[in-house]
Amino acid sequence: MEEGFILSNKFRKMIFDDIVSGENDINSISRKNHIPQKVARELADELVDLGVLEKREGYYYLTKEGEKLAEKLRNR
Repeated sequence: MEEGFILSNKFRKMIFDDIVSGENDINSISRKNHIPQKVARELADELVDLGVLEKREGYYYLTKEGEKLAEKLRNR
């Protein structure tokens, strides 16, 4: 289910991919991908609610579940 949820929205996928690549500042991600900051933050928070990201001190990181999903998507 998480896979389809992420892949169904190109901006959500961009955010997830950037966090997988090691970027964890949502403001940098929003500028890089030309996504309004408010939208990028809302999408990242959806991924937190899904359990694939966690937010610590204003930055986003993969959870164990997120790492598994990233590996699954990488092997597609």
